[in-house]
Amino acid sequence: MPQSRDITVLIVDDDPVVTAALQAQVNRVLGFRVVGIAHSGHAALAAATRFAPRLILLDLHLPDLPGLEVAHRLRRPEQPPADVIVISGRKESATVRAAIQRGALYYLVKPTRTGTLEQTLLRYAATAEQLEASGRFAEQQEIDRIFRSLHTDQPFRPKSISAATEQTVLDALAEVAEDVSAHELAASIGVSRATARRYLEHLVDRGLVETRPRYGPTGRPQHRYRAR
Repeated sequence: MPQSRDITVLIVDDDPVVTAALQAQVNRVLGFRVVGIAHSGHAALAAATRFAPRLILLDLHLPDLPGLEVAHRLRRPEQPPADVIVISGRKESATVRAAIQRGALYYLVKPTRTGTLEQTLLRYAATAEQLEASGRFAEQQEIDRIFRSLHTDQPFRPKSISAATEQTVLDALAEVAEDVSAHELAASIGVSRATARRYLEHLVDRGLVETRPRYGPTGRPQHRYRAR
């Protein structure tokens, strides 16, 4: 039974074989549900009004209206708000630019592999979740993270690493001008030294933090960390 908070999707493509394949791919992604399929531009506009989907997967080659015109009309005030991801065989830079100008969040080139579409949908879901959770952004870097999450694959995160704590560590490192030790970081964010060290080493592995040894009077090095 689909959850009421599923992201609803409208698929627009003139080829029934393509729409059937996309429908199967989308419905396999947890949290997404196809609510409509349209094979022409006018049918797409009618379906967008009828189903009010959160997301529209839009082909640019349609029998009655250019896909770019459909994208433009979807922005009209009488149309319910929807995000658009273009899926097209066209690769011209002018076409990609025109799609962006008409509000496309992303542009996928046909034939689209299942894994590529799935990752794009998961990035979209993560971005939508962050936007819904944030009533107001306090810093530019928070907005930067929103845009990065839409266009950057989500990295592998071990079960022992929390996304929220990971971000707290990154924010704390961004606020200091000098490098810090695991002990100093732990004291500033309220976690144990072992936890701080675990997160710091994870971020080093991801390439987001750099580390270097600092030698004290005893000759034993202390690892210092700073954001890249």
